[in-house]
Amino acid sequence: MKADRRPAPKWLQGLYLIAGAACVVYYFVIGFASRFGLSMSLLWPALGAVFIAAGLLSARPLPRGLRALWRSLLALGLVAVLALECLVVSGMFARAPAGLDALIVLGARVDPDGPSPALRRRLNAVMAILDDHPDAVIIASGGQGPDEPMTEARCIRDELVKRGVDPDRIRMEERSTNTAENLAFSRALLPGEDARVGIITNNYHVWRATRLARKAGYAHAWGIAAKYTGWTLMHYMVREALCIPADALRGNL
Repeated sequence: MKADRRPAPKWLQGLYLIAGAACVVYYFVIGFASRFGLSMSLLWPALGAVFIAAGLLSARPLPRGLRALWRSLLALGLVAVLALECLVVSGMFARAPAGLDALIVLGARVDPDGPSPALRRRLNAVMAILDDHPDAVIIASGGQGPDEPMTEARCIRDELVKRGVDPDRIRMEERSTNTAENLAFSRALLPGEDARVGIITNNYHVWRATRLARKAGYAHAWGIAAKYTGWTLMHYMVREALCIPADALRGNL
């Protein structure tokens, strides 16, 4: 393979290095924001290392074929991620019709001192819509992780009761370890096969959750987006984009 006579343009070298440094810095930003407890957070330093290596290598003459392959892979990767992010964004403002038969609250991490920020926002979303669904049963869904003090379902129930929700209205699903299981196991607690169901989860998670519900056999299901903002939002959105093809390969979508 014939090498290029000159290295890549200086602006491109700089762009690679800046992108790599930004990924590494972002890892520490979200790490300190979440006590380094976010799943898949190592994606960012890994991505940063790839960009930094690309910046350093682009300063040298490389075979044209190798450089073309790298740029093609990078372009294809960016297009794929952007396409998947369009799906994620399409569910971020989801609402449901009034008068649902059931509200499923998907679990999220429980910290030693109570609900994580993501779970707290889901609880806030439940309270904000209860008046629109006076007859709906509430299904708290989520098992217990190895570093959680209780099941996510128990935490959801306890917090809702503290906020004035009748405990007899709440059913718990405490076995699930992921979203697909959340929805599969919660289906047995619905008031009927044709129940109209609202699935409450954070905005970045709605698109995938509703598709998983369809795969699980829900006849009528709508996503209800709980607002989520902050430094970690971009991480969750990128993680969701990667989880979509992963779930598709597992046959969950």
